[in-house]
Order: sequence, then structure tokens, then C-alpha cells
Amino acid sequence: MTTMNQSNNSVSNSLSDRLHSVDFNTPAKILQLKNAGGHRFENVTPDISVPGTPVIKIHHHYENISEPSSSYPSPSFGPQLPPTAAHTPPSLSPHTSGEQSKDSPLSSSHPTLTISVPSRDDESLRSTSRPTTPSQFVFKKPEYNSHFHNTHFHHLERKDSFLNDFKRLFKSDKTKKKKKDDCSIRSTSSRTSDLSFANEFNKNIEGRYGKWGRFVGKGAGGSVRLIRRHTDNKTFAVKQFRKRLPAENEKEYVKKVTAEFCIGSTLHHPNVIETLDIIQEGSTFYEIMEFAPNDLFNVVMSGKMTTEEIGCCWRQLLDGFAYLQSMGIAHRDLKLDNMVLDDRGIVKLIDFGCAVVIKYPHEKESRMSKGICGSDPYIAPEQYIQTEYDARLTDLWSIGIIFVCMTIRRFPWRLPRPSQDQSYKNFITPSTQGAARLFKMLPKESRSIIQRILEPNPRERCTLEQVMEDPWVKSLAMCTDQTPAKGHSHHLLVEPSKEACERHNIIVLDSAPISEDNSAPEEPKKKHHHHRLGHRLKGCQKESRA
Repeated sequence: MTTMNQSNNSVSNSLSDRLHSVDFNTPAKILQLKNAGGHRFENVTPDISVPGTPVIKIHHHYENISEPSSSYPSPSFGPQLPPTAAHTPPSLSPHTSGEQSKDSPLSSSHPTLTISVPSRDDESLRSTSRPTTPSQFVFKKPEYNSHFHNTHFHHLERKDSFLNDFKRLFKSDKTKKKKKDDCSIRSTSSRTSDLSFANEFNKNIEGRYGKWGRFVGKGAGGSVRLIRRHTDNKTFAVKQFRKRLPAENEKEYVKKVTAEFCIGSTLHHPNVIETLDIIQEGSTFYEIMEFAPNDLFNVVMSGKMTTEEIGCCWRQLLDGFAYLQSMGIAHRDLKLDNMVLDDRGIVKLIDFGCAVVIKYPHEKESRMSKGICGSDPYIAPEQYIQTEYDARLTDLWSIGIIFVCMTIRRFPWRLPRPSQDQSYKNFITPSTQGAARLFKMLPKESRSIIQRILEPNPRERCTLEQVMEDPWVKSLAMCTDQTPAKGHSHHLLVEPSKEACERHNIIVLDSAPISEDNSAPEEPKKKHHHHRLGHRLKGCQKESRA
């Protein structure tokens, strides 16, 4: 018994010594199990799946393991090859017999193992060799045979089938014509108004739109010309942006141009001009817009507008402004010069060069704006005395000035600064009764709301919602793009289309516009004609018809 215990202790001590002497950093060794029915190999290391294990190379002649061992005979392959990559020693070379991988970190310190197989066992080994990727991760491409095409419903119907011939009997000519028209419209729009974004813009404006037309006008942001599209003879207004200044950063310049286009192309309302496309040729940018031929400034200065017509145009302006505010956009340059009429008498707001986003969709509060923007007579007084201001209220102030100009056909003051303009100083000084004299020149029903709009203190000024709730504003008859309002007509400078004439509310002006009070003290001098009313009193009818 004592001898047996001593024997067991010696065995355990020898096993313990052997375990302590094992270097677990060396590659796994292959053990041959002799007691099984055949020769099987298994890995000494734990079964850990390692993706990308090298594949065993098989040859049709015998070669011994390159690391000979006196205790293990040369292996012979049987049908029990380990099925997964977990049983493959990491020292197996992925190269051909007799070569070592120069890139492998193991190639310099460990021998290469190459297993050779006799040719007579090819068929048996082919069935037992392991795949390089587990089967559950192998994607098999589906076979689209004839059975697949006949059984899957999402394939197109065969043209020679009976059902296809049966459907053709019930297709009307109207459906075919509509499909043909849709295709032609789609192809035309893709040729003429498809936009390219990222780092390039559309090019070749004449190739896309056709022949240049007459010059329309020029402003601080650029000049406007007409162009006629050759595919359908439709006329568009093309704004050619001013060139980049020498001291202006190119990135900032492109940002200004694209910002105006992005804002304009987002807006879709009957009282806002449609912005259709932007084109770049060299260093010049062109903006393609809807063309409305009648300048509201010249129509006002004709002296032919009735009170109802003025109320209709002003009410349309309020609708366009309400849409801009709902979109989180402030125009910041509202004036008669930036209002045009189409051939139906519908007011269109133009020129978004000073526009700014004041409220994004996810925001609840509007952002404050900075900087003086607009034309002097229309600018709200807080822009000169505050570093930040609510652009919604400054736009509303400009709308009030527009109504005054449409009614009395002159500016109430040149500049809303009491130190530089006596007329404005009289307006804000109660003792002079300047405000009372101005409001007496307006229609009696409009005085109350216009007085609240032209409140110098923006904190006491009314809001757009309060303006729209005013009884007089609600009573204004307004024409829409669908139906004209009853009780008044619209004066235009350009002969309208036949469809517009069928509305029976259009009067085309023949005489040049004149001024009733050219020598009034409030009348500005003849300079900066885009900011002054007086400069355009003579010859503007001829200019608008050129």
C-alpha cells in the first residue's frame, strides 16, 4: 500500500513538473490517439474559434512533418479530420510545401507543417475537409431558374401571356395620352430644371434655357434679364449675381449666393416668386426665377389705383408675409420695388438677398437679427439703435410704410432717424401733430391698424396675428390666383394673356405714371433710385415697357 502511494506521489510530482515546464506560448502540438479504431488527431489547446485560420494544403504525395519527434510516428490521414478551424494549429503554413511565409510572425521561429495525402484518398478527403468559413456564414447566391420566374409575383408580366392581351382591351386612349404627356413633361423638366448639388452647379444657361431677352433692372445684388426657353417658349427672369469683390472671401461669396437660392427655392406660395434653378458659368452665378412683368412701383405711381385695388394688393402682401413667417423666414427688404404683379393682378414678393432664417422647424422661439438691412425709407427705427432686433416686427413696419406709399404716393420721411430727418422727428414728437397729419391722409378705416403698425417702439408694436384680426383687414376683398375678387379691377403695364383677360378685372395702362406732389418736403432727393421714390417719377413707364 505504501509502495502504491509512493508511486502515485511520484507520478503526480512528475506530472506537476511537466505542467510547470510547458510553454503555453508555443503552437499547439498534435497528439495521435492510438487506442481508437483509426488514427485521429486533436488539438491540445482549448477549442477557441479563430477566424482566418490558414487552410491545410493537401498534396498527392507523402511528406513527413517538418518537426520530427521520436515519440510520434509519421501521421497518416484518416476520415476523422477535425471539422472546424478551431482544431487547426496556427503554425500551419498557407503556402505550398517546402515554403515559409516571410510575412508571418511565426515563420522565423516555428517550422511549417505540411500534410500530404495520397491520390487514392482524394474522394474521401474531399468529403471530410473543413471549410474556411463556417457554413452558417456562407451566402449562397439564389438560382434564378425557370421555376423561380414562373412562381414569383414581383416579376414583370410576360408580354405574350393571355392576361396581358386581356388587359390591353380595357386600356383607354385617354390613359395612353396621359402617360405620354407625363413622360414628355418629365423629360422636359429633367432637361431644364434638374439641379446638381454638392460641389457643382448646372452649367450652360443658353443650352438649357435658350435665347437671352431684354434687360429688366439692376440692384445691389446684381442685374436681371429675361430669357426664353426654346422648348416651350416660356419666359423666365434671370438674376445675374454681382461679381465677387477683390477683398471678399470666395467661400463667403458663394455662401451668400447659394443662401439666397436655397431660401427662394424652398418657398412655394401664390404671393411669392418661384425660384427654379441656379447655374454657374465660370465665376458668374445665374438664378432662374418665375417672371411677373408688371412692376407694382410703376402701377402705384400711375395714380390709377383705386382704394379697393390698393387694399387688395396690400392684403396679398400680408398673405405672402404670413407665409414667410410660418416658414421661419424674414425678408428684411420689403418695399414697392420688391413687389411685382403677374398678368392676373397677383402680387409676388421678390429678391431674397437680405432674407434670413429666424426660426428652424425644431425651435419654439424666433432668433434675433443683427445688422441694418433694407432701403432707408422702409427701415424700422430700431435697426439704427439696437444691436439685435426682431426681424418679424421690422418687416411689419416696412409693410406699414408700403401702405402709406401706395395711398399718398410719396414717402413719409427719407430716414427714420430724428437727428437726420425732420419729417420723422415731427412724426415721433406729439407736440408737432406730425403723426396725426400723416394718418389723416389714409382711409379712415385703416388708420387704427396702421397707427399700431407704425409704432416706433417695437415692444408696443402690434404683431401680424393682431393685424390679421383687425376688422378692416378682414373686410378687404382679395384676388387669388384662382378667382378674382368682385368690386375692383387691377391696372397692369403689360398686355396679359388671353386666360388672364377672361377674368374680366384687368385694365392695361396706356399713359406714363406722373407725380401729384413732386415738391413736397418729404419727397427724397434723386439718388439711389432703388431706395428713393422720386428718382423714378419720369420715364418709368417707358422703361417698364422696354
